[in-house]
Amino acid sequence: MGEYQIKALTSRTWDAFADLCARNNGAGMGGCWCTWFHHSTPAQRRAAGNPRDFKEWLVRKGNAHAALVFDGATAVGWCEYGTPEELPGIYHRKEVESAGAPDKKTSASFLYNVTRGMFERVGFTYDRPKGKKNCVMHKVVEAQRV
Repeated sequence: MGEYQIKALTSRTWDAFADLCARNNGAGMGGCWCTWFHHSTPAQRRAAGNPRDFKEWLVRKGNAHAALVFDGATAVGWCEYGTPEELPGIYHRKEVESAGAPDKKTSASFLYNVTRGMFERVGFTYDRPKGKKNCVMHKVVEAQRV
């Protein structure tokens, strides 16, 4: 395994991201292609149509951000990020539930699958606790032209 590189998800790296998602059942979440939080209601999710096409449209518009981890020319991981305006589903859980979303918990192993030490080894710093066993970490990443 070679040295990892981090690249932004853009139209230039779309094909590598698409390959990664295809290898992992549409990004590993049952085919959602990491579009879930781009919608604030279930109706918006249904109206968006095919998640792969919707994600590609968002990326080409500049409205979907992720850091892709590359091993050579192959994307092997990613981390989605964005503003609350770009990801309205993150901050509006109660509105989503009152609009008819199923009342189910998200698995903690899905949300928290990296240790604090792993984040610290790559330059993240501790911000605050989140519940009894988790925490929020942060890192400032300088913008780079791709």
